[in-house]
Amino acid sequence: MDGLGSAAGIIAVLDLSAKVASLCFQYSKAVKNAKSDIERLCGELDRLNTTLEGARQLLQGPNGALLRTSQRLRDGLEGCSSQLAELQTKLEKKLGNSVTRKVVSRLGVYAKWPLESKDVDRIITTLARYRDTLSAALTVDQT
Repeated sequence: MDGLGSAAGIIAVLDLSAKVASLCFQYSKAVKNAKSDIERLCGELDRLNTTLEGARQLLQGPNGALLRTSQRLRDGLEGCSSQLAELQTKLEKKLGNSVTRKVVSRLGVYAKWPLESKDVDRIITTLARYRDTLSAALTVDQT
């Protein structure tokens, strides 16, 4: 994967991460008893986005074509993308369509957060591992 391909992959994962963060925000307004899980997940998404944004800037910079650890970036990006896509699907499925959300919110009925704390822990650990892989690849290239 060349620098340009890596940058495109990073942009795709950033977009997916933003969608998941948006869904988490919707849940934070609609659920009653999962605020800490949602906040922890959003915190990891923010840290991941910071790393991805740094990677994007590095790859699109003047020396982006000289980076040699793009294979490690590909592995991290593919895994991260897969994890985020799975999470997005799970969150969208439970949240339902916008009409249902509006009716539920008007009635004062809360949506149900589709993840248990152990699932959130597993997702955060997995995303952190991908973030660390991306960060390590960037560190090697920067030195």
